[in-house]
Amino acid sequence: MTKTSAILRAIFGVHRVRADAVRRHAAGRSVMMRVTLDAQHVTPLRRALTRDCAGQPWTIRIATLPHTDRVQLSLYLPKDAVNGAIAQVTRIAPAAQFGHLFEIPETPTDGWRDLLRATSWTHAANALRAARQPASDDVESLDRLLNPGNVLLDASIADRAALFARLGELCETRYGVRADEVVAGLDAREALGSTGLGQGVAVPHTQIAGLRNAVVVYVRPAVPFDFDAPDAKAVSDVIALLVPEGANTTHLNLLADVAQRFCDQHFRERLRACGSPSEVCRLFGSDAEGDGTLTPSLTPMQRPTGSNGASGARLGA
Repeated sequence: MTKTSAILRAIFGVHRVRADAVRRHAAGRSVMMRVTLDAQHVTPLRRALTRDCAGQPWTIRIATLPHTDRVQLSLYLPKDAVNGAIAQVTRIAPAAQFGHLFEIPETPTDGWRDLLRATSWTHAANALRAARQPASDDVESLDRLLNPGNVLLDASIADRAALFARLGELCETRYGVRADEVVAGLDAREALGSTGLGQGVAVPHTQIAGLRNAVVVYVRPAVPFDFDAPDAKAVSDVIALLVPEGANTTHLNLLADVAQRFCDQHFRERLRACGSPSEVCRLFGSDAEGDGTLTPSLTPMQRPTGSNGASGARLGA
């Protein structure tokens, strides 16, 4: 690992741009892309991006993968720099693996910040866990926790208050937790900032004292309603996460699971086509049985083809 450590020391310098350039281009810094590649390729990639993104704010974060010479990069880029970055990765590191690509709203809500923190934390934790011991079959995930009784389709819900009241009633009936405690927990989290993500998705979440196990509820309202989402779109898909008080690891794992699924346009389209609670649960289960790599964008993206990367991917608005 000596070579890897030396490479990482060389690339951990702070990328600086002039303050006026940062302000001028701040609105364009809206995409986070994850790439896994050999550590030896990080320095040439960083140099290429420094040249290509000159005068624009961008960030590169590196996470080592234990007992390997590979690293995972989190690239925060202006939206119009994504195609060029993908082409550079393909040119410099042909064996690189593209992970998730998140289109971050220009004014992200705290819900988005929760997801970004969760995906970053969970990746690091899973990398360490995989290096030390086999993954446990008891890891709580959306597909394991969601059941038909917790899927509400075409629900008559007029607004956020009515949604929280319905979630409280469900938890009191099925899990013995007082409805007012559920509502209070969701309201308290929402007071910190909207958990609306945009694209019609909201992920209200909280920790509840007295709850014995994590609860996942999917709600599709009959009529979409406002949720203070960053793109101002009404919410048509709600994935609510309720976890026992202090269950921080479970909480973060579930938020990361939400990010990986609901930031995939194809998954959202398939979910909205489900006509029954059992179909919804089957979709979550079949999605989890894949190779773990979802379509990495809010709109379909394909890896560039050709040696010069001319036919790059497109990230739709």
